Amino acid sequence: MAHIEPDFNSATFDGIRNRIIGNSQLTHEEAANELSNGWKQDRDIHVAAWTAQSNEETRLANEAAQAEQARAEQEKRALEQEAEKERRETEKKKPKINDFKAGISVGDSLTHRPSQYAIHKLKSYEYVELWYFSPDGCKEAADEAKSSADNTFGFTKVDDFIALKPVASFRPSRKVIQDHSLEWRQFDMAKNSFLLQINRLGWPKKHQRAITMFFMNIVSHPQCAEPFGEQALLLYAARVIFNSTLLKNLAEEVWNKVHLDSLTEVHRPVS
Repeated sequence: MAHIEPDFNSATFDGIRNRIIGNSQLTHEEAANELSNGWKQDRDIHVAAWTAQSNEETRLANEAAQAEQARAEQEKRALEQEAEKERRETEKKKPKINDFKAGISVGDSLTHRPSQYAIHKLKSYEYVELWYFSPDGCKEAADEAKSSADNTFGFTKVDDFIALKPVASFRPSRKVIQDHSLEWRQFDMAKNSFLLQINRLGWPKKHQRAITMFFMNIVSHPQCAEPFGEQALLLYAARVIFNSTLLKNLAEEVWNKVHLDSLTEVHRPVS
């Protein structure tokens, strides 16, 4: 905004100076100064008004620009959130691949997993037959998982989601064998798998050590070398913790059963 002061001493302003002087004792120079002062005051008023208007327009423009920037950023965040939501949904639907540790070679044998029923029992710290951890029990669990004969499903909670699983995987097997009726080889292999599973499930170390020592005492006990000693040890293992007197009584119980079975076989009539 340009403001150039006129030359109030020029002939153009003679008439105005004369009217200002009138009957006063002012000179033409003094009258010109009066005109100049008046002009400057008027200019200052207009400059102040223009500056105020310009500042207000600038403020409004800045506020509008900030509002537009905030709207654009909010729209950008909304688009990013929507894209992230779609990415997570897509990630959930993608097939998952199991993780592995690099540099570790494949083992010489594959470890079969017990049924979900047996695992659930261990997680709940409940009794479950050793047969489920034997090769036969794990094989039946694997066959059951592959079979499509039973299409009955039930609800189960996985993390924070509800999932469907075959009901067969959560019920006891019809082929289960009681601990005292296991073959010695079945018992020996099943106890290894059992110890492995309770370790994977994070059982207390104290309990793991106690159970490990219990099984070690069973399989290394001198009674194994005695006639029917393995059966006696299996019967013992199925009932209580290690006790030599009780083991002796159980050995006699096994002997008596074998003797009775022999007598029954002798006296059975031949058809």
